[in-house]
Amino acid sequence: MIMAVDDLQTKLYRELCNNSNDAVIELCRKTVEGPLHYCTIHNSTVLHLACYSKKFELANKLFDNLPDNLLSILPERMNAWGDTILHDASTSNKGLDLARKLLQKVPELLLARNKSGESSVFRATRYGRRKIFEFLAEEVDKFCDSDSNKEFDHLYFFQRDDNTTILHMAILTRNFDMALMIARKYPHLCGIRAQNKRTALQILACTPAAFKSGKKFGLVKKLLYSSVSIDEQSSTEEMSIILKVVAFILSISKSCWTLPMIEEVKEVKKGHKDALNLAKILIQYDTSWMDTHEPRAEVTPVIMGVIPIISDESREEDMTLMESLYQEDDDDYDIESREKIYRGDIYDNDEAPLLLAARKGCIEIVKEILNMFPQAVNYLNHDQENVLHVAIKSRNLEIFKLVEQRANLHRGLLGAVDNKNNSILHMVGCPRKVLPGTKMRSPVLQLSDDLLLLEHLESICPSYLVNHRNDQMMTADELFAKNNESHRIEAKDWLKRTAEHNTVVIILIATVAFAAAYTIPGGPNQDTGYPLLIGLPFFLVFTVTDVLSLGFALTAIVVFLAILTSSYQLKDFRRSLPQKLLLGFTLLFLSVTMMMVAFAATILLMVNKKERWTKITLYIVAFFPICIFMLSYIPLYIKLVKTLNYWIKKLGESLPRLACPLRPARRALE
Repeated sequence: MIMAVDDLQTKLYRELCNNSNDAVIELCRKTVEGPLHYCTIHNSTVLHLACYSKKFELANKLFDNLPDNLLSILPERMNAWGDTILHDASTSNKGLDLARKLLQKVPELLLARNKSGESSVFRATRYGRRKIFEFLAEEVDKFCDSDSNKEFDHLYFFQRDDNTTILHMAILTRNFDMALMIARKYPHLCGIRAQNKRTALQILACTPAAFKSGKKFGLVKKLLYSSVSIDEQSSTEEMSIILKVVAFILSISKSCWTLPMIEEVKEVKKGHKDALNLAKILIQYDTSWMDTHEPRAEVTPVIMGVIPIISDESREEDMTLMESLYQEDDDDYDIESREKIYRGDIYDNDEAPLLLAARKGCIEIVKEILNMFPQAVNYLNHDQENVLHVAIKSRNLEIFKLVEQRANLHRGLLGAVDNKNNSILHMVGCPRKVLPGTKMRSPVLQLSDDLLLLEHLESICPSYLVNHRNDQMMTADELFAKNNESHRIEAKDWLKRTAEHNTVVIILIATVAFAAAYTIPGGPNQDTGYPLLIGLPFFLVFTVTDVLSLGFALTAIVVFLAILTSSYQLKDFRRSLPQKLLLGFTLLFLSVTMMMVAFAATILLMVNKKERWTKITLYIVAFFPICIFMLSYIPLYIKLVKTLNYWIKKLGESLPRLACPLRPARRALE
């Protein structure tokens, strides 16, 4: 007797959730439709759920037991999203056997597309299942090559309703090995634009993490990345000496073998290689840089009170737009505009991959485009911005250096201005666009970096740009000061808090060091007044380090007080304040170090006759706080050290005979 539908549906769903395969098979025999029976409110059949749950052993058994008279209704059995059983089988490489059987008995399933217009081969690409994709792509090739199927082309299978192709999808899902294979096998897909008008290269240019330059590694993974080989013939046994040493150290520290980490790094490195090879192919089919916008007829320096006459009828419209964007009391509109720019609602979709890559920080794509088409460096977008404008505005300085060092860089590229008369100096004053997930640095370092960048650009740009005014009648310095006033206040508050907290700490250290000077280890000789341990080597160590600790501490107090009493003008954040902070941290670090050495010397004087292992233990305990202190401050310390480059260069210039030029002098730009 056939059971009631609702009761059977409930039991089928329960047994599928309980992984009771035999019970599911038995229940399917009790219904006329067998495994094609709907068992969810979204019209998913038993076979749908088996594939969706990755129970392909069960799915194969159910399909093998399916009567021939039910094969004809297979294409009609779609769930609420329009997916056939072949669609769900395509979401896993384990569904390859089932997909073969389905197409052998019901070949028209290959033509089925869901409500989004996705075929089964598109679904395999979406989930990154290479094995089943290769099988389905081969079936598509056979189908399209057949004389009886001339009305179907590859785009019917490889493109969904919103014009997104399998190449777009492979890049979006970061399956770059599949994307590379698709680009090589189906080159006609390389230039197709999706519904948002983006090509595959534009999507790749917006994915900096696909390349080595966009991936941040720790020290260990950096060593592994530089050591591992991604050649298929290489094996773990053929690892380099560095790789073996790193693996051994990690195996001890983590109490486990590091092959999983090595395989992870190899996978990442292979992905970077595939993405780079894919970019090289896509760049060959990209000619967007040829559709450049017209440059300005003449770059006329703007001085105070004088606006150059430009023979452009659209200038009035540009001025109106500029006024609305830069109106001081219209901050909400400005923020909304910047958010639209970041989301790509304004120009990202139509922007050339060169500028997209420069904006997003894809160094490899910029480099490959300029290597293949050197003349692309002169491309201008509709705002008349070149690659240097975009790189500076986005603070992608590696890209700026890459373009700056090229032999064909001429004066016009550095001296160019956009349609609002902004030079690359003005771009430094533009607000930073903070991407999600970006690690924020201290406001002092950010402000210092921007000021140093502005100074560097002023030294390499044509001299007239320093006093050049944009359409707002502002020089680059004035625009920078206006847009960074809030950053200056934030940096001032951060610096004050840091100096105050460190002053409290250093005063405590100075107090301890001062008190230790009058607390002699071992005590004084009651007859002579001299210390009893004065003849021991460690007593001299204690004396010297305690005096040094006190001296460093008192000097650090003076430095931090100098920071607290500073005027905090914008120019002070370029070098003065960061270098004072660096000096203060250095003195604090040295004071703590000397104090701990003095402490260790004192303990060793008291336990001089103890065993060696006791001394070693005391050494370790004494220097443990120093190690923690170093690990906490080293990241900030390293960034502050960069501010010393200026004084190092000045020292080198003052000693010309001792200076050894590392690179040829830069050609004069004027």
